[in-house]
Amino acid sequence: MSRLLWDEVSALWNGEVFACGTRLCCKTAYAGLILNLSRDGGSAEEPPSRDALFWKQLKEELPALDLKARAVLQNAFPGENIAALPLTELALDQDESYGVFALGYDTGETSAGRLYLFVPFDEGFQLCGEPICELC
Repeated sequence: MSRLLWDEVSALWNGEVFACGTRLCCKTAYAGLILNLSRDGGSAEEPPSRDALFWKQLKEELPALDLKARAVLQNAFPGENIAALPLTELALDQDESYGVFALGYDTGETSAGRLYLFVPFDEGFQLCGEPICELC
């Protein structure tokens, strides 16, 4: 199966493509909130690193993946109300430092900046690695 152009990913997810720094992003609705799909660099004409089957499966399995990721986060941070965190990011990682993709949760502002918790997944949609904390 051929790789999708980023505009095609946006259409599949009923989203809107935009540039955010060195990343390409797509805003889409998920669970009543805005979910940003993103990938490193490139242009709208360059295909993301995955094919249509990957994107369709990811869209279908997102609710289950969200539950898995939240369970990992609850285990890692047992005193926190993980269920209340909004899923705001689905990051496709070209160099796979976050797995093949990662789900990101916005924990809000801290004294050091906005804190996100990411949970990485592999090509088979399985958890792969520990949660990653990122300040923006």
